[in-house]
Amino acid sequence: MLISLLSLIIFLTAHSIFAAEPGDKQFLVKFITTFPVAKDSLTLNNPQAIAINPEGQIFVVDTGNNRVIQFDQHGKFIYSVGGFGWEKEQFDQPLDISAKIGLDIFVADFNNQRIERYDKNLNYISSFYSDPLASPDLQFGFPSSVDISKHGELFICDNENNRVLKINSFGEPEFSFGDFNWGEGKLEHPVRVEVTPWDQVLVVDDATSEIVVFDYYGNFIARFGKDTLKKPRGLAIDNFKQIFVADTGNHRVVLFDRNYRVIFSWGKRGKKLGAFNQPADVALFQEKIYVLDSGNQRVQVFQVIHQPESSSLN
Repeated sequence: MLISLLSLIIFLTAHSIFAAEPGDKQFLVKFITTFPVAKDSLTLNNPQAIAINPEGQIFVVDTGNNRVIQFDQHGKFIYSVGGFGWEKEQFDQPLDISAKIGLDIFVADFNNQRIERYDKNLNYISSFYSDPLASPDLQFGFPSSVDISKHGELFICDNENNRVLKINSFGEPEFSFGDFNWGEGKLEHPVRVEVTPWDQVLVVDDATSEIVVFDYYGNFIARFGKDTLKKPRGLAIDNFKQIFVADTGNHRVVLFDRNYRVIFSWGKRGKKLGAFNQPADVALFQEKIYVLDSGNQRVQVFQVIHQPESSSLN
């Protein structure tokens, strides 16, 4: 097994700490909290995505309830928008959200075949649909994911056509990539797209259980994770270019380095704190890792601590 080969995982019940020691490094993964809590009278239903804006506001796509919920950085409920439908401020199976630019958030409204735009307080701004007059390679069907680059351009994961579509800052489709004629970069079933701060585009393909890496213009760079991941979903990238992946089918989180090598992983299937049931997404904020534990209808918050090899766990 991956864990037995690469890391030693220890569970300490006092503060729910996992210790991983791959090679000459040691990592502590400390459980901090979970939300929503029962007193909030707020129950998630098959949540599929989580995003955190630069101010620390947390947005959860509560897919089964067709809504987006806003929390503060401590997990306290602030506001929600949605409900089943096709009008503004309604959704039909929302699957992803992007909040990285701070001012606005973008929601992939899957069955309504659109991208919804809201401000940071969840006030509706606009809807973006595929242009029926555009050439076929510049249209999208059912969007499973959306992300915005530092240049203000959208990347839409087109689940129907198995490709990614780039939209410029003027709302115009520019090009698509990853479809059946894309050679090594062919996508089988893309479910998530993430644009890195250094302008690479990472696409999660759950049919092949891989992360496919492209440059900003859709040129194929690499694939990784096939022998490690099982039906992965969301991912997040830290300041060291390390990649945290929600390894949904294996009920854990896996950390890859910038060269796509496994550093360590933690988690197993279960309901207890520190265990997961089909984790769907991860997000990072101020050295904390927010794991959307979809099957357990909760968010779990952890902290990864890099320890010297000689450090004690006492």
